[in-house]
Amino acid sequence: MRRFRLLVLLLLPAVFLTLGACQTIPRPAFDAADLAAASPPWRYDFLTPEARDRFVRETVNTQNATRDGTFDILALSGGGANGAYGAGVMVGWSQAGNRPQFEVVTGVSTGALIAPFVFAGPRFDPALEHAYTSGQTDDLLKSRGVLALMLPGVFKPEPLTNLVLNNISPELLAAIAEEHRKGRRLYVSTTSLDTQTQVVWDMGAIAQRNDDASRLLFVNVLIASASIPGAFPPVLLDVEHQGRRIQELHVDGGTVSSFLVVPQALLLEAPDARPLGDARIWVVVNGKWDPRFEVSRISAISIAARSFDTMMKALQRSDLTAITQFARRYDLTLSVAAIPDHVEANTLDFTQAHMTALFQAGENEAQAGRAFERRVDPSEPRQSRRRDREQTPPTVVIAPPVG
Repeated sequence: MRRFRLLVLLLLPAVFLTLGACQTIPRPAFDAADLAAASPPWRYDFLTPEARDRFVRETVNTQNATRDGTFDILALSGGGANGAYGAGVMVGWSQAGNRPQFEVVTGVSTGALIAPFVFAGPRFDPALEHAYTSGQTDDLLKSRGVLALMLPGVFKPEPLTNLVLNNISPELLAAIAEEHRKGRRLYVSTTSLDTQTQVVWDMGAIAQRNDDASRLLFVNVLIASASIPGAFPPVLLDVEHQGRRIQELHVDGGTVSSFLVVPQALLLEAPDARPLGDARIWVVVNGKWDPRFEVSRISAISIAARSFDTMMKALQRSDLTAITQFARRYDLTLSVAAIPDHVEANTLDFTQAHMTALFQAGENEAQAGRAFERRVDPSEPRQSRRRDREQTPPTVVIAPPVG
């Protein structure tokens, strides 16, 4: 909690002062029409019916990649350091011997850093474990000091950039491209500050281009998806199509949605989005969405920290409610994993000891078959969920609404 309050303390003045500084950074002028013309096929912003229809068609076509007749979607949420838990769940699930081959894998923020390894397959589990437990993240939150008052980000971008560069290997990119050619899809979500909307990137399509510009874009999308606004600088992503080139400003995908199963623009208007055959949605929440009682201290930092934590939990519950209703609408199987109550978790504790403990907790839960025991209806009282958890099997099937 002390780290969390320190972050808020650093962010409060920076939020206001860096805004003025950011305005001095020159950017070429462009409008929405220019952006639409420059948008490549692997970028989806859902601002037009054509873009929405294209995404639906592309995603539904992944049903051709199913090997067992079941269409599996994995969504990995944001959560900062808590992503070590989700990484552990993925590795432990492989060790248990029953991890599906997901037709679609999506990631937001720290989930975006996990997703490429999961998509590429269990042979990259050691690399995933190394990324989250080797101590590479110890210095991730390296303050810029007084420079934070003049630059668009409290923390230096180099540690996050190096973390991504050091772990996204040519072998991993080649494996992602190969799986993409088989019909599977890897999606990562960012937030465009220019359009104020969620943008989804088809990372397999980027990887299979296999040139320097595409490799750079792949890395930059991951960095952007994990760049908490105000904490890390936003990332300029190159958007280029048929000779038109624009640089678009992006930040953490969790700014808009904590995880990605169905893009926000399609939740209420996707009658044809359900894949044929049996479909299962797996959501890994790298955090705890339950409200936690605590007598709040009356101080600016404590109030800001508590308010931010409350806001993030509310966003998670809102996203879970939306996808629960979507699953009910289409009679889909929905299973949700989250950090158990007994496991210590801290979004901003990137020390090796904390990350390793979280990873091992997730690994153990998955090995024991307990990872997806959480009830999926976040509107239920905590005691009701505990009671239901004792009476129901681990995988929760969401029945269609009565009537």
